[in-house]
Amino acid sequence: MQITLRIDKKEKTFTNDFVKARVFRNALKMNEKMRKEGNEITVETFDEMINFVVNVFDNQFTVDDVWDGLEAGLLQSEIMRVFNSVLNIGGLEATTTPDEGK
Repeated sequence: MQITLRIDKKEKTFTNDFVKARVFRNALKMNEKMRKEGNEITVETFDEMINFVVNVFDNQFTVDDVWDGLEAGLLQSEIMRVFNSVLNIGGLEATTTPDEGK
């Protein structure tokens, strides 16, 4: 799994080829929370999702690196791509995705 962020005006790609079972468990918990919120995902939940992505990549970058290193229009789709990749490892995928611009 990979993610590319712009850090110090340069594109940097981070890779994780080993997703811990605990990360999968956390994805299940996050999926449950997102399902309860429906299309009205809170800022706090979105922050948790970004923190989740940082955790998926074993803290190779920070939450601020994600906020500052992804283009706004791509933020949600990139976060959901990583989230769904983790769930797919266990044969699942997110049942709800937040609306763009929320």
